[in-house]
Amino acid sequence: MKYIKLNLLSTILIILCLIALSLKADTDRLIIETFSQGADEKGVPVGWELKEKEGTPIIRLEKENDTSVLHLISEMASFGLTKEISIDLKEYPYLNFRWKVEKIPKNGDFRKKETDDQAAQIYVVFGTFKLTAKIVGYLWENEVPKFTTGVSPAWGKTRLIVLQSGTENIGTWIWEKRNVYDDYKALFGKEPPEANLISIYINSQHTQSLAESYFGDIYFSKK
Repeated sequence: MKYIKLNLLSTILIILCLIALSLKADTDRLIIETFSQGADEKGVPVGWELKEKEGTPIIRLEKENDTSVLHLISEMASFGLTKEISIDLKEYPYLNFRWKVEKIPKNGDFRKKETDDQAAQIYVVFGTFKLTAKIVGYLWENEVPKFTTGVSPAWGKTRLIVLQSGTENIGTWIWEKRNVYDDYKALFGKEPPEANLISIYINSQHTQSLAESYFGDIYFSKK
């Protein structure tokens, strides 16, 4: 009987430890999206808003290795998805996400307006008013070298960083982790305000070509 009580006590302690670890993981991360809540008739994930710029958006939620992922296809089109957030980057400075590109727009290059096409883009938006909002964007480029930074030719208050480029990692899931707090300070020269919006885009209308990409889990973390 004494052995059974000790065994039960050990089991309870293990369960409590696991719960504590789980709660700590939750406080260390702010989940933005897992793409597991379904989509509307256009394929737009629940909680996101579709932004159509040109052409017809092709959006699908799919299962890959029992995980939900977002699948985007651009046929000479430009569109994106946005989601409202409220993130204090001093507390949660790191943006974590995974993405995969299957097809890169031919001759895409953000440094010129006429070739400003990318298969995968993710943006963190600061400010709720369009004319004053500042944006930090991360790109999967075609010809621009990795870690190139610059100003978007489409919107002067958007600062861009190339994280992936070319076909080196084509067809491969890549986990990215960026300190958006540090990136904002480096790009804008000041402390960042609260982050209000996150957006995902794909476009290939300038180069009149095709682009295809996937996005997986997105979250902010303390470290």
